[in-house]
Amino acid sequence: MRTFNWLTAPLWRGSLLPLGRAAALKPDSAISSEDRIGAATQPSGSKLPRHSKLPHHSKLPRHSKLPHHSKLPGHSKLAHRKRLHRYNHLKLLPLSLACGLASFGVESAEDRSPTLDTVVVTGNRGAEQRTVTTSPTPIDVISGEQLRAVGKPSLLEALGKLIPSFNLPDRAGWDASGVVRSATLRGLTASHVLVLVNGKRRHTSATLNINGINSGAAPSDLDLIPVAAIDHVEVLRDGAAAQYGSDAISGVINIILKQTTGGSSDTTLGQNYDGKRGTGQEALNYGFQVGEAGVLNVSLDTRYQERDNKAGSNGYSSHYYPLADGSPDPREATSSHHTYKGYGSPRSQLGDVAYNLDLPLNDNLTLYSFSTLATRENNDGQNFRLPNGRNTITTGPNGYPDGYSPYWLVNETDFQSAFGAKGNDIGGGWGWDLSSTYGRNYAKQRTYDNQNPSLGESTPNKFTSGIYIADQLTTNLDLKNTYEIGLAKPLDVAFGLEHRRESYETRAGSEASYIDGGYVFPAGHPRAGQRPDPGAQVTNGIRPEDAQKVSRNSVASYVDLGFYPTEQWYVGVAGRYEHYNEGVGGTRSGKLSTRYAFNPVFALRGTVSNGFRAPSLANEIFTARSTGFDTINGVYQSYNYVILPVDSAGAQALGAKSLKPERSTNFSLGFAVTPSDDLSLTVDGYVINLRDRLVLSERFQGPGIASLLDSIGVPATAGAQYFTNGANTRTSGVDVVGNYRQNLDRYGSVKWTAALNYNHTQILSVNDTPAQLAALGNFQLMGRQSRALITKTSPSSKMIFSADWAIHDFDVNLRLTRYGTYTEVNSSSDASLDRTYSAKWITDLDVAYAITKQLTVAVGAQNLFDKYPDHIGVKNSSFGDNWGSYSPFGFTGGYYYSRVQYAF
Repeated sequence: MRTFNWLTAPLWRGSLLPLGRAAALKPDSAISSEDRIGAATQPSGSKLPRHSKLPHHSKLPRHSKLPHHSKLPGHSKLAHRKRLHRYNHLKLLPLSLACGLASFGVESAEDRSPTLDTVVVTGNRGAEQRTVTTSPTPIDVISGEQLRAVGKPSLLEALGKLIPSFNLPDRAGWDASGVVRSATLRGLTASHVLVLVNGKRRHTSATLNINGINSGAAPSDLDLIPVAAIDHVEVLRDGAAAQYGSDAISGVINIILKQTTGGSSDTTLGQNYDGKRGTGQEALNYGFQVGEAGVLNVSLDTRYQERDNKAGSNGYSSHYYPLADGSPDPREATSSHHTYKGYGSPRSQLGDVAYNLDLPLNDNLTLYSFSTLATRENNDGQNFRLPNGRNTITTGPNGYPDGYSPYWLVNETDFQSAFGAKGNDIGGGWGWDLSSTYGRNYAKQRTYDNQNPSLGESTPNKFTSGIYIADQLTTNLDLKNTYEIGLAKPLDVAFGLEHRRESYETRAGSEASYIDGGYVFPAGHPRAGQRPDPGAQVTNGIRPEDAQKVSRNSVASYVDLGFYPTEQWYVGVAGRYEHYNEGVGGTRSGKLSTRYAFNPVFALRGTVSNGFRAPSLANEIFTARSTGFDTINGVYQSYNYVILPVDSAGAQALGAKSLKPERSTNFSLGFAVTPSDDLSLTVDGYVINLRDRLVLSERFQGPGIASLLDSIGVPATAGAQYFTNGANTRTSGVDVVGNYRQNLDRYGSVKWTAALNYNHTQILSVNDTPAQLAALGNFQLMGRQSRALITKTSPSSKMIFSADWAIHDFDVNLRLTRYGTYTEVNSSSDASLDRTYSAKWITDLDVAYAITKQLTVAVGAQNLFDKYPDHIGVKNSSFGDNWGSYSPFGFTGGYYYSRVQYAF
């Protein structure tokens, strides 16, 4: 019996065409890879049958994926694929017409068949095919149609809307950390999730998160992959370091690129309810036949998002110096107090392209390659510098007599390319896959409408703050086979080797961005004799002596075995050894997984594993000087602080130690119930123990800190932080997904879904404050604020309820999401500033209509009822009353959009 799971049914949730009607009316070239008979959607390295031969008049679930790379008697893969390319339009036209007639008005159960039989490859290193329902670990499958139907161009935002355990927190007050938005999975940060593309490890971003929930994460940036290029996304919700290596602690995200012919154009336009944050996206995709059996699929995405700023009025009593007689400056009466520019979303412009090539040369050898290339500029405003502030030059050619709000720009160029070959039947039926993947992320940080006040009237207004570069070269050899050993099913054997070289580089900024010009306010100035802070505001540039480049190599081997002691009982065992030539040394990871099917309705599954995360090179050498605002000695003012490389003299003087790998132990136990084709339920509980968790320390401020740092060559710094293995934590939770399909006869049918994630993180222990730091004052390595980012600042629960109603030419998708309560700790020393935000329900609606066979239009709204977090944020002088610093669903309110798709 087949069962249904909303996470694997691409056209059930928010598709552009109704089910049945969508399959029937699209030409073959426009049918998605999950609609096409025999379409190849597995990653390039998989060894699965590509085309199966069906008996005449057999009923095939319209979303089923057929085995990949099977060898059919009398029908070689190459010959079969030639015939498919030659006759696919003629072969599928009668089927499409038949499905369309059958589903016009009332859609049969066969037309709405589930996709729990979709073949998945993530978490399965062996040769045996696995599906969502037969996997011993929980895995979600999200189709490209679902992603595009969310209404926002971001892959991260789309996944956050569809998967309960996947969260994308927003932070008010953007800096470079807001450029690479970082998600959490099962309550752990983005650094604990491994990202693959077509089964190959993707490189990480050069931009390190240094603020908020994901501090210390330099994740792979999912938004730099064109959504138009994506066939589907597999999200493995379990530890998998024994199979994939470092980072795979909370799970693995595997992005499978399209490998189909034909194409489509998707245009989406949207805007917030308040008229701000206009967005636009154009996504193009087309697949070509290459030679007699190859496919080249190419994609282009262009996106634009306007800035949205929700800041209120500042709380400054005056902007200008008083007149000589002590009376207020007349300009006070007309000066605007809406001066903060960065409470909301930044302006973003992005363009990215991708290709995916699969080229069979014969039955036993296939060449493949894929690549992505993206450029992006993010631009957002910062805090206002008052004209009467000590860091504002009001005179001269680049002076700002009315003060200024700087803007921070990050320009990125991102590239990944993979080349490989795979084959079958070498030395006794071994399948093999040999590949190399190179990725690079280049980020230049700049500011404008800015000043280095220490240069006085000679200050420029534009600065290059520094350049950050991360690259990675990975080479893999994977082999797999099966052996009959007298058990219920053959023994599944896979093993492989990996070499990875990665580097990270920081380059100095322009001289004016970091230099201390020595300016002193002249006689007659209200601040006569005082000196402003050195370096550019917002972020000082990287000094040449702080610029570094480091690299390391790692080699790894793994073995993955799967067998069936009985027909109903599966057991999997995996082990991996990995060695780094710098810092980390050797690591060993293992995993035991099992699944027992008591009957076709009920099955238990569970895993036990250990894993690790090697500290990123960015964690070790990243440095940044930034400007913060706080009340110091009773006055709200700016100050400079620095994030120190952990092995630098400054960090060592404050008690920093070289970073160690994070190590995890994962436990998972769950069950699946599928009493009928129309009803399914899965429940999976988990516990993740994380030792030596890497965190960003508290910000240490005070005269003693500044004096010590100045004495060792870190001048004009009021505070400092560094990365450290600061805590041991335990995250426990449960994932629940339930589905019910209701046939309403001539009123179509509705797919009901209920999904829940609940998780809780507790700190088991915190490292003692180093003696060097304790000698300088009453400091803690991790205070209340740092601890709260781990345990309280993200909601502990998220629920998604959805109804997808398909009737005639319409598809109506309604989704309700409940985000649980969360608490912000705004000061380690003052608990009265803690704020707890109540749970919120967010409603999303998407309505699609198929005008013709090729043209579909849709309108929709995200956050339909314009909900915001509670308006209880700690009031400050920068932007007054507010909705807090963090939100699981953002600060920008309701958003509406329209979408047009044309298939060709």
